[in-house]
Order: sequence, then structure tokens, then C-alpha cells
Amino acid sequence: MDTFQNTIRINSQIIIGENEKPFIVAEIGLNHNNDLELGRRTIQAAKKSGANAVKFQSYTTEEFIDKNNVEAKFLFDIFKQYELNEKFHREFQKTATEEGLEFFSTPLCSSAVDLLVSLNVPILKIASGDLVNSQLLEKCASTKLPIFLSTGASEFFEIARSLEYLKSLDVKQLCLFHCVSLYPTPAENLNLKTIELFKKIVSCPVGFSDHSSGFLGAVIAIGLGASVIEKHFTMDKNLPGPDHTISADPNEFQEMVNHCQTAYQMLGKERFIPEKREIEGRFFGRRSLYQNESNQSWIPLRPAIHLKDKKFPEAWAIEKIIH
Repeated sequence: MDTFQNTIRINSQIIIGENEKPFIVAEIGLNHNNDLELGRRTIQAAKKSGANAVKFQSYTTEEFIDKNNVEAKFLFDIFKQYELNEKFHREFQKTATEEGLEFFSTPLCSSAVDLLVSLNVPILKIASGDLVNSQLLEKCASTKLPIFLSTGASEFFEIARSLEYLKSLDVKQLCLFHCVSLYPTPAENLNLKTIELFKKIVSCPVGFSDHSSGFLGAVIAIGLGASVIEKHFTMDKNLPGPDHTISADPNEFQEMVNHCQTAYQMLGKERFIPEKREIEGRFFGRRSLYQNESNQSWIPLRPAIHLKDKKFPEAWAIEKIIH
């Protein structure tokens, strides 16, 4: 059995865990386009769309992509174009704080972890590709910050090995994310039952990094027990950049949040006690025993007149009736 806590506390205010309100993350990622004003407006739009947090990606490109590898040159060029400096990190964090949002990021290299720690972020998110990166896992674990661990394109033994490694590093606050690294993810490839599997094998909260179109995947994930929903967010799908077209715009994100909140309300509690308004309706829904005076037979008929007497708790009562 793992030793991860079943809840994560964010700044002593937000609790992430089973039976808690879903924690909704707007994954801005690279959708700031390295434009300070666009990034700020995107954060503000995320707030209006119902997000609880905004997430970015933090890195020094040379530290995690080999610039001398010809096959990786296109990838290097893309990430270099969207590399955030410290000033932008601080400005985006300031805007998020002003909007009442949590600000955190996915570090892709060791120096990015140091930067995020200096910003006092509440969470570190480990990208799916770094689930097997023991060096980065160890660096993140050393901060003692809660960790969000994504599992896209991972085999089960790799996930299990990473969980064991984080446990050995004394990580206590973890959220394990189901994720499919297809952009967008077709419905038949979502495999949302994985959320139920994760809940069986770990004691920590489980999240869903949603790369599908629309809101249905996130809503079903809530129903299956996901405590965190993360979805790519953009101001405008038509903006230039690698992720805008597969991201939710403000209207789509707001719709997803609304449906996720409704799904959470629908889950309610495990109970065998009727709701108050249900009890009030039992008078016409249940029956009392009525006696037919002509042949002395007993007939169960509505309404349940005995329920008018609050002192009479039994489900049976007798009343004479003449046919």
C-alpha cells in the first residue's frame, strides 16, 4: 500500500480529494505566445470561464532538448520561441493572484524547478514525458511541494515504478493523472475507466488531463472519481501557435466547468435516508390498509393516511372503506 495522502492542501485553503469540489486547471501552456499582454488577458479569461488555477510550462530549451540533433531541430525552435523568462513568470503569477487564481507550472528542466520554487508556487506538474525521468522526479520531490504526475503514453509498469520511486523520496502529496497523449484525443481512445483503476491502486487523488474535444470527457471523469480536471485553454483558436487549435476557448471552457460542477452536485453522498422533500411526497406515494366492510377484506390503497400522524412511524395503517 502506498503512503500518499488522500488529500492535497493548496495554500491551506483549497483541498483536493475525493468528495471535494473539482479543482479545474486552465492549461495555458504555450498559448501565451511569449506575449505579456496576451498572457495576462488569457489568465483573466480563464478566471471568467470558471478555472481555479492556471498552468504554464517552464524551461530553458537548451537544458532539455539537444540543439545539435538534426531531427529535434523543429522541436527546439518551437520551444525556444515560447520560452518564458523570469520576468514573464512573475508578471503572470501576479495577474493570476490578482484574479484569485492559483498559478503553477510544468518544469521541464532542473533550473525551472528552482525558478518555480523561488516563486512559491503551490504545485509542480510533471509532464507525461518525464514520468521516467528519475533526475527530474528527484529534483521535484526535494522541494516537498505537492506533485501532479501525468501518465500519457506510459505503460503500467512505468507508472508503478515512478510511484514507487516518488514514495521512496518521501513524497506525500501526489495527484496521479490519467492522460492520453493524442491531440485531440478521439472518444474511443480516452479509456476513462483508467481513472477507476488508478483509484483502486493509489490512495492519493486522481486527476484527468483532458485532450478530447468538448466537455463530455471531463464530466464523465468527474463521475468516475477524478478530483482534478486539466484542459488546454486559449483566448482564440485561430491564434498562431502549436496548441491553440486543440484548446478550449472561453465559451467551451465555461461550458465544461458548468457541467463538471453539475456532475459533482449529482454525485452527492452515499445515503439510505430520504431527502426531506422525498419524505413530504410519501403521503401520496405510499399506501395504508383500508378495510372493505362488505366482506372484511383488506385493501392497500393510496394515500398513506397514517403518515399524517407524525407519531406513527410504521408503514402500515388500517382504515375502513365501504365499497
